[in-house]
Amino acid sequence: MKIEIEQLVGIKELSKQMGINPKTIYKKIRERKFPEGLIYNGRRKFKPNQIIEYFNGIGVEVVVSEV
Repeated sequence: MKIEIEQLVGIKELSKQMGINPKTIYKKIRERKFPEGLIYNGRRKFKPNQIIEYFNGIGVEVVVSEV
């Protein structure tokens, strides 16, 4: 048995890493041009693998760094 745990990324952190405004991410989500993520305790969170798959799908290389 294998259990894999991912730390969720908040929209503020994601927007900072991407260098864009959180409102732009929300707009892309509404337009179905970005992963929806999930709502956890009233806040939108993203699984890193979803973001990596999204960017790989549009031809952008993603580097994941450990904090």
